[in-house]
Amino acid sequence: CSVVVLVACSHGGIEFKMNLLLATICFGFLVTQTAGEGCCCCTGACVYKDDPPCPCPQPPPGKKLPPCSLQNALNAYQQKYSALAPSHNNSKDFYPSKTEGSPDTMLSWESSSGWTSGFYPGLLWQLANMTASTNKPASAMYHKAADVCTQGRAVESNDTSTHDVGFMVFGSFGNGYELGGMGAPYADILVQAAHSLATRWSPTVGMIRSWGDKTDETKFEVIIDNLMNLELIFWVASYTSNKTLYNIAASHALKTGELWLRDDNSTVHLCIFDPKTGKLETPCTGTPQGYSANSTWSRGQAWGIYGWTLAHRYTNDPRFLTFAERAADYYMKNADKSTKVPLWDFNAPSNMLWPDTSAAAITASALQELSVAVDKPEYKSYAKDIMSAMCTDYLFDTSAGSTGSQAVFWGNKHDGCVSEAINCTIIETDYYMLEAIRRNM
Repeated sequence: CSVVVLVACSHGGIEFKMNLLLATICFGFLVTQTAGEGCCCCTGACVYKDDPPCPCPQPPPGKKLPPCSLQNALNAYQQKYSALAPSHNNSKDFYPSKTEGSPDTMLSWESSSGWTSGFYPGLLWQLANMTASTNKPASAMYHKAADVCTQGRAVESNDTSTHDVGFMVFGSFGNGYELGGMGAPYADILVQAAHSLATRWSPTVGMIRSWGDKTDETKFEVIIDNLMNLELIFWVASYTSNKTLYNIAASHALKTGELWLRDDNSTVHLCIFDPKTGKLETPCTGTPQGYSANSTWSRGQAWGIYGWTLAHRYTNDPRFLTFAERAADYYMKNADKSTKVPLWDFNAPSNMLWPDTSAAAITASALQELSVAVDKPEYKSYAKDIMSAMCTDYLFDTSAGSTGSQAVFWGNKHDGCVSEAINCTIIETDYYMLEAIRRNM
């Protein structure tokens, strides 16, 4: 016989995932669905739109089914960023980074040299693209603001002091070219930025230096985040048919997979090499942004899933899919079983049990691409579960009378909440969650 579980309707509408044979009572009706399928008994955009339809009840006369949680999130993106975007129509100098203040709801702003500064223009390019056919005035407004603040970042294409030039330039100019149709002037900036990043490459180590001066002869530090910056080099290698750039990016991604994954498929954050010999100075055990040297920083794990998946996209090398799957399987085994949102560190102690929605958003986006690459629908299904939980449990309150926030999602206390509350956020959470939503639409 089947197990039947009764679940009350939530404020986000009847939008949920079935684990066994579930029954939901809403408006006095019983809704059932078989294992592994989601329900969209709600109005608007739904995470589970591609699952078999549920036998949804009709609401009583005069009542409407509530909006889906994904629709609430899309409405929040429109509400928050349509308010922010006009401020950038004539300003190129500052970019939102994270929420601060009390109660951690107002975005702080940083200069174009900040490593997260490419995410905000990238968000605007995504919104311009998403609204191009449904709301042309809004799309034009996002497009104008995105172009202005993207151009304010052109100077970063000459920066050779950091590996983050990939985040900073590809997130803005790359999205402008791919989603905004900006053409050759944007491509020229991307080409310059890729060559700037490539100056941090060491043929001796076979990797791109993350931290420190590129001429430092004492140590050569590389962090897992650097996988994400490879898209800039891969893209330009393809655009300009530059085999040297291609080999640099492929070598870095391959060596990261060989050295950063532990036997249990968790990842380290930092590896340090001897720049003169290319050898590891010590085994890779550094996790400076996680809880401890041997712990697993959840955003680093997400960078791995995403980074190796994108490396496969540009190379078609199956080894990168193996790395990505190993990292994904660890995430799926160790994240919260209900929400699929991990703690900021998978080994966090009991007094630091803070969720990290940035890791969840990055993973939700990456798993959708990985699912197609390896033909495993379970990755896509898991990504949808992350998105459903994010839109239901981690959406800032947008109802009338709420204190309000300039961001859409919360849940990044580890990254610097001023107060003791956990409802602060960082801009990359909104960026990657919007990308995950676009990939699901």
